[in-house]
Amino acid sequence: MAPKRKSDTQDVPEIEVLVESFLPNQDASAGAGPSVQPPAKKRRVQKPKDESKGKKAEDDAPKPKRWQDVVLDGEGTGDGVSIYDDCNDIRRKIRALQKTPGFKITPWLRDIGNVNSNSYGRFMKATGPSGGAENGTYVCAYKYFEKVRILEGKKKTPKRIRAEQEVIGGHDLVDRRRMWVFMPA
Repeated sequence: MAPKRKSDTQDVPEIEVLVESFLPNQDASAGAGPSVQPPAKKRRVQKPKDESKGKKAEDDAPKPKRWQDVVLDGEGTGDGVSIYDDCNDIRRKIRALQKTPGFKITPWLRDIGNVNSNSYGRFMKATGPSGGAENGTYVCAYKYFEKVRILEGKKKTPKRIRAEQEVIGGHDLVDRRRMWVFMPA
């Protein structure tokens, strides 16, 4: 009958006796057991300590800035951030971001503001410059792209500059196709 576990076969002392009986005779000075040496153990390499455990790193090393560290105008206030890119621009930027190697959408949605994947899907399926403006993905993705632009030191596009001059206070977060307009008869 075969053993159920691997450990059942390893702990049997009878196997060691059988192995010793098949080894060639050795002189008495070598000792009673066989001259088989165990394999050398790998040396452990001590990993650097994590900064989050209370140890301060050296201040001489420059810390790389992250996009989360950038603060936009109006962020943290009740008014919110003024948005100057329309929904089509944000969708175009998201599609370009998806083409970068190693990019995964789910961790990115979690990083930009814990956006639901269903909300993201509805935003990406919408069309038009105001299609999806009511969606939370629009605001979170705009903040992400704006912070990355500032972090990388890129200039504003001509369309963006034109939008800042024409649309005071940023685009409305309303899908214009869903609005009702009443006119006098």
